[in-house]
Amino acid sequence: MALPIMAGHAANAAGRLKEDCTMALRSRYPLDPRRTGRPAPAALVETRDAIAGAVSPYTLAEGATVAKRTVGGVRCIVASPRQPALGGMIYFHGGGYRLGGPDRMAGFLSRLAADGGCRVIAPAYALAPENPYPAALHDAAAVIDAVAAEAPDVPMMIGGDSAGGGLAAACCIAFGESLPSLRGAVLLSPWLDLRVCADSFERCAPSDRLFSRESAQDAANSYLQGLPADAPLASPLLAGALDGMPSTLIIAGSAEVLIQDSIDFAARLAAQHIGVELSVIPHMQHVSPTLFPDLPSSARSLSAITRFMRERLNGTGLIADPQS
Repeated sequence: MALPIMAGHAANAAGRLKEDCTMALRSRYPLDPRRTGRPAPAALVETRDAIAGAVSPYTLAEGATVAKRTVGGVRCIVASPRQPALGGMIYFHGGGYRLGGPDRMAGFLSRLAADGGCRVIAPAYALAPENPYPAALHDAAAVIDAVAAEAPDVPMMIGGDSAGGGLAAACCIAFGESLPSLRGAVLLSPWLDLRVCADSFERCAPSDRLFSRESAQDAANSYLQGLPADAPLASPLLAGALDGMPSTLIIAGSAEVLIQDSIDFAARLAAQHIGVELSVIPHMQHVSPTLFPDLPSSARSLSAITRFMRERLNGTGLIADPQS
């Protein structure tokens, strides 16, 4: 099944989307206009440059191709399977809303495309502090709207890691009810509560080698810039209604400070009768399946993700329980 990339619609929409999110998508929660941010500190710019120049930890999968495209006015990396696609996934990279991009993830994205049997579109969404909340949501919505408008009947998934996992959950909660083709969500070590108050920040501080309470608080302040951390589309864990969430796969590590976000979100999904699979990998570091392809736990996580993708996209995971 082919999944077209928007061209004319994206070009026409890009101008107005830079000001506000006025699309076919309807949001359950108010989506505020873009705000003027502040310049990035020199240290942050230096870190961004270092990340941009790093070599991708994953080699490109033979079963997929990777290209740079503009979708909904947003620059994206698009990984496509060489075989006919079952559907598409929009995948958001991590980095605390202030770092990273999809380019360095090209190898990982190509594995999702080849093994998951779908086209994966990864946006280079606007980063803070230059572009504070809700700029990332506006860019995410633009890409989702463009893909849904061009191929409304093609099954869709939304996913992401770390802050990108939080952004993915926020998009599902905000727009899921207006996306009849949305089949599933994949959240890898998602950051779902920007209040930075979970007890796992203390409990896992000695074992988490990548993230900490201090770095999380700095990233949250950079992204929010004065807005409350309990806003439902900034902290999806706190959203009152999760109706827009599709069946969801969550993978997190027992060694990371964000583990409690995953546990609590899975519990909330289950309580609202939304299908959820939570996989807690013993001793796993934050987003390690995207960084360390040679680890057995990374291979198992990638297999679980692509299995879930195929089930959701081909309909084998959509059978209703006769007791419901």
